[in-house]
Amino acid sequence: MKTIYNMTKQDITYQDKLNELKLDISHPNSKGKVYVLLEGESDVRLFRKLFHPDNCKVENIPGGKLKVEECVQTLIAKYFLIIGIRDADFLHLESIPYKTANIFLTDFHDMEMMIFSENELFSALISEYTTLSREQHIEIRSKILSSIEQIGYLKWLNENEHLEYNFDFGFLDLLSFVNPGIDVRQYFSRLLSKSPDAIITDINTVLDRITLLQLTNPDLFQLCNGHDFLTAFSQYLRLSNVNNVNEKNIASSCRIAYSRDHFHTSTLYQNTKMWADDNNCVIY
Repeated sequence: MKTIYNMTKQDITYQDKLNELKLDISHPNSKGKVYVLLEGESDVRLFRKLFHPDNCKVENIPGGKLKVEECVQTLIAKYFLIIGIRDADFLHLESIPYKTANIFLTDFHDMEMMIFSENELFSALISEYTTLSREQHIEIRSKILSSIEQIGYLKWLNENEHLEYNFDFGFLDLLSFVNPGIDVRQYFSRLLSKSPDAIITDINTVLDRITLLQLTNPDLFQLCNGHDFLTAFSQYLRLSNVNNVNEKNIASSCRIAYSRDHFHTSTLYQNTKMWADDNNCVIY
């Protein structure tokens, strides 16, 4: 068996982590501990300050949200004091309730969007980087959300209809913030160039289907994801002549600014707290 402690984070596979957790759970020192399994390292940096440090072990599971679900379902057969937290993605926009044992969803699309939904926190970020008046801050957030709204619809459509689109490319040059949104046709052309297995390649067909999704009037904090918001936010600041700013340092500032008080107003906190109370354990 590989020794996980001598491996870099990039080398650790899902199976490595699962084996490590099985060993750790069986150790006497782990008795009564609650394991909190998360999607990524950035989530660990955020949540380890939110959960009780003595009662909880906060762990990253390689492979994303589906592996978090798989890991929790595998381990609860042996040890019930395990929960997983995963990005909701588009699940809150669907009519079918999400029900998976011991798995909890973020209130909005992901944790970043939960953070950016906090008015005071977002205002503090704008004040850190600009001298714009407080009255303008929420309008700026609306502009940023509008700039990525069409991308959100494309990703939602791709998720619903399994269209095999690859979104792994940049779009900074398509953002101006003078006009709302981006040039969807140009974005879609770029999308197709990265998606050789795309199921639908006709832009008019895609726009018609997006129109149907728009009729549901989704909350943009549910539709848009945090990575795209961070990308657009950093570009907005650069176009506003703010130097030395990027997605990484904005994300770090967000994690630092997001407090227990913010978290305690969330549905995610309420649901996990209820689970802990039902299982006679203290996680906060």
